Formats: sequence, structure tokens, C-alpha cells
Amino acid sequence: MSKDFNNRCGYCDDFDGWVGGEGAYHIDHFAPKSKFADLENNYSNLVYACSFCNRFKSNDWPSEDYRITYINNIGYIDPCSEEYEELFSRDKYGNIKPSNELAEYMYDKLQLFLVRHRVLWNITRIKIQLERIKPLLDKYKNDTDKYAKIKDTYFELSIEFQDYWNYLLGEKLKNEY
Repeated sequence: MSKDFNNRCGYCDDFDGWVGGEGAYHIDHFAPKSKFADLENNYSNLVYACSFCNRFKSNDWPSEDYRITYINNIGYIDPCSEEYEELFSRDKYGNIKPSNELAEYMYDKLQLFLVRHRVLWNITRIKIQLERIKPLLDKYKNDTDKYAKIKDTYFELSIEFQDYWNYLLGEKLKNEY
């Protein structure tokens, strides 16, 4: 299931690799199994979700019918639908922003305002930039000026990434003991 969601939470888009991988993520029943037991093993009702989104959503559902996913801007849009992509955006800092009242309900219920979402989004952005820049070092190794600029950028991003990664590991170790 993780591969179907590109190793990202269906609700908040957080990458599972930063927080322990697949073992740290859950399988959410979009229409809660506590209310719709017959959907428990229906693959189209399952969402790969971080533990935060799964727990915050829990068995919240706006109706007694699994097909009625929201009423008067209370409820949910299936994160596997194209409509879901229209609900949220990110500002330049990585904060998740709801686009309408239904998105605001989901934003509050799933606590998409948590700092963790911004942090994980930003370290993913740094990692992607590093992956894009590294091949340029080989490409421009004979052009001294370009190579120096690319190397400096790569170095700065690497340090920023490593510093933050070490911070996260340090926090994890503190919390385990």
C-alpha cells in the first residue's frame, strides 16, 4: 500500500522515510470500519496515513452512509480523488493552507497546522534539491566558475540538511530514554 501512495500520507503528504518508514504509518479506513464493517477489507476504502492523521480522523464520519462523505462542509473528501488536490496548498514556508470550508474542517480535524508537516515538507524539498544539484557537479567539472557555484550551493544545502537531520536524531534519542 505504501507504494501506491509514494510512501506519503494520503492526507498530509508527509514522507514516511523521515519518521521511521512503513512501520510508523497506518492504514486508515476512509469510511471508518467501526461504522462500515463491510468496507474493512475494501482496498478503495484504505488510505496510507501517518499516525497523526489516522488518529486525529479516527472514526469521525458525517453520515450513516459511507457514500455521503460530507454534509454542509463537515466531513472528508477521499484523498485518492482528484478533488482532494484542490483542497489544500502550501505557502512558501511549507504550511498547509485550506482552500474552502470543507478543507478547513479537515485541516482542523486532522490538525494539518502542526509544525511537523512544515518541517517534513521542507526537509523533503532540501533532499530533492540535493538530488538535482549533484549531477551538475559532474556536468560542469571543467567549468571552474559554474562548478564552484554549484559546489557551494550543494555544500550549503548538505550542511543545512545534515544539521537538521542530526537535530531530529538527537530529539528521537532523547525521547527514547
